[in-house]
Amino acid sequence: MDTVTVKWWLCLYLSTYLTLSLVVSSSINSKKTYIVHVDTSAIPAYYTDHFDWYSSLVKSVAVSINEQEEEEQRLIYTYQSAFHGMAARLTEEEAERLEGQNGVVGVLPEVKYELHTTRSPMFLGLETQDVTSVWSDKLTDHDVVVGVLDTGIWPESPSFNDTGFTTVPAHWKGACEVGRGFQKHHCNKKIVGARAFYRGYEAATGKINEEKEYKSPRDQDGHGTHTAATAAGSPVHGANLLGYAYGTARGMSPGARIAAYKVCWAGGCFSSDILSAVDKAVADGVNVMSISLGGGVSSYNRDSLSIAAFGAMEKGILISCSAGNGGPDPISLTNVSPWIVTVGASTMDRDFPGSVKLGSGATLKGVSLYKGRRNLSPNVMYPLVYTGSNTSSPDPGSLCLEGTLDPHVVAGKIVICDRGISPRVQKGQVVKEAGGIGMILSNTAANGEELVADCHLIPAVAVGEKEGKAIKQYAIRDPHPTGNLAFYGTKLGIKPSPVVAAFSSRGPNFISLEILKPDLVAPGVNILAAWSGDIGPSSLEADKRRVGFNILSGTSMSCPHVSGVAALLKARHPEWSPAAIKSALMTTAYIHDNTYKPLQDSSTGGPSSPYDHGAGHINPVKAIDPGLIYDIGAQDYFDFLCTQGLTRTQLVVFAKFSNRTCQHSLSGPSDLNYPALSAVFPEDKRVSTVTIRRTVTNVGSPTSKYHVAISQFKGVDVKVEPSVLSFTKKYQKLSYKVTFTTKTRQTAPESGALIWKDGVHRVRSPVVITWLSPL
Repeated sequence: MDTVTVKWWLCLYLSTYLTLSLVVSSSINSKKTYIVHVDTSAIPAYYTDHFDWYSSLVKSVAVSINEQEEEEQRLIYTYQSAFHGMAARLTEEEAERLEGQNGVVGVLPEVKYELHTTRSPMFLGLETQDVTSVWSDKLTDHDVVVGVLDTGIWPESPSFNDTGFTTVPAHWKGACEVGRGFQKHHCNKKIVGARAFYRGYEAATGKINEEKEYKSPRDQDGHGTHTAATAAGSPVHGANLLGYAYGTARGMSPGARIAAYKVCWAGGCFSSDILSAVDKAVADGVNVMSISLGGGVSSYNRDSLSIAAFGAMEKGILISCSAGNGGPDPISLTNVSPWIVTVGASTMDRDFPGSVKLGSGATLKGVSLYKGRRNLSPNVMYPLVYTGSNTSSPDPGSLCLEGTLDPHVVAGKIVICDRGISPRVQKGQVVKEAGGIGMILSNTAANGEELVADCHLIPAVAVGEKEGKAIKQYAIRDPHPTGNLAFYGTKLGIKPSPVVAAFSSRGPNFISLEILKPDLVAPGVNILAAWSGDIGPSSLEADKRRVGFNILSGTSMSCPHVSGVAALLKARHPEWSPAAIKSALMTTAYIHDNTYKPLQDSSTGGPSSPYDHGAGHINPVKAIDPGLIYDIGAQDYFDFLCTQGLTRTQLVVFAKFSNRTCQHSLSGPSDLNYPALSAVFPEDKRVSTVTIRRTVTNVGSPTSKYHVAISQFKGVDVKVEPSVLSFTKKYQKLSYKVTFTTKTRQTAPESGALIWKDGVHRVRSPVVITWLSPL
């Protein structure tokens, strides 16, 4: 990352900025779903409710509405808790006309979102082995509700057992919706609510086939069950996946309650449904929202999820979102709004080793979660085949895509397959169907040496790019190549760990360079958690195995780790705002692995940067007592938006509850009281000084004195004023400013840290300095 110039980033960003997964139509006259944001203060006096007004707005622009049934089909949802507006079926012409109507402040196309698809509690220090632990106070049953927006929930899982829980929290106003496979009794004191949202999905794709898919909160995909259990699952002893990762599985906040909002279906997740779920979750009374989904990047006023999340934040709800699986490419982040916690992924100190033994005598290391009836004899060397044309780059013959393998060539052999195009486990199925007896899954340059274990249908080992090249060279050059595969179960104490996952999406955040993203990283590789009883661990239709737990990887898995820890912090500090909780998580995060060296980037093998790991790796035990916090209120965020070049009409979508106006409290976007500092020098070389202001709140000892430490940089001199903060009472606020003065403009960003220390606490903020260059 340090060799990539800002100029190059900007070129790449501009070329990819508009690549959203928009649900578009080839015909300008066909209808599609639009999210319509309205200013409710503009409602005419003669309307008794918003629904009538919204219906009238749609009718006023409709080319032709002949029947009441057609009119009702046009209006899919109305929104009123997180933001004000509706989802409606419109033609492009009607949408354009609606934008000009009084009270309409935004009309945005439907966006299709994708899923960003135990040992982690112990790795994070959350196992209460010591009765004096800060977490061992009676927090095993509390009133914090985590709303999980995903594929639903499998209520029979022991991870959702409510034994020992008291009554449902008094503030909870949610519901347990019934449908195929889901009844009232499937909710309990643990699963306090469950809803399904499908109107937008059906409007875009047609009616759900209820014989193949549960049109209810029941989860047949497994992803939602996994994320819900990761965030707040009850402890389950003896949890494992076919013997792998045996131990106690528990969520980050086992005492929290869960509300499941099913927004994802076989054909994807649609923004109108997601927004309706956010709207309902706010009204229901969730305290934390966990959203492991992404749908591209857009400016704040064009991002409906960002707008809805702003409304949830105003109601005191913390929103945790996955950063995306677009790494290691730069500028690949999603969910970058400053009022959202953006979570990247890292590894843990647990692995599932396997190996490949070649006829040449060489043995190469890999990983696997294979366990099945098809086993290779350890004393036999089996024929090996690689159908690609070269060892350095994949081609159609090497990817093991459906229909590409010749049974006459691969039958009875171990097949070498390159990663790419199709799912990893599907390649194993293709090999199996062609008569292959095993598979070696080779990483390519896009994946490097990062290994992700999978529960394959046939004996299979995944290897890194270097090992893969060596195996392929042997298979091509030897006239009779042979090999065998071995599996070694679960190994703990892996070093180094954590490591930033190669797939974890990276910064910088080009919507606002002054807001450093991602915020932090958390475990997201090979995570064990509860699973749906309706699908096998490989998620393939041909997989008839059924398991109670599964091992998955992705920022989808790291996001609920943070959601669950945020729930713990909320239970411990109910008075803390979402920004306070986020600050505690960020300023206590660590940036060194278990070998005491800087966190590594799996894609390069070198040190990772704040564009990769944000503030660092989550450290829940430290977060309980951060010493100081950087608090941010809704008006502060609104004033930040006022620095983003938005028009008054564009700002109205964020001003819905309090009729907010710009108070101009920030001299620029870098003055938002964020726990990370990003100093951006403009193209104009005459600007040699940038000043950033911050305010910290004392949540530690009433009387305390903090001294500052700041990194040295090649390109700037740094001055912090004052250099000492002396507090005399709890919740006292003190401000400081940091002045960066250019010595030598650098072609690549520099990073470091600013740390306030009082002898007990280390309140660390990452610092990034960027010099913009002309395009």
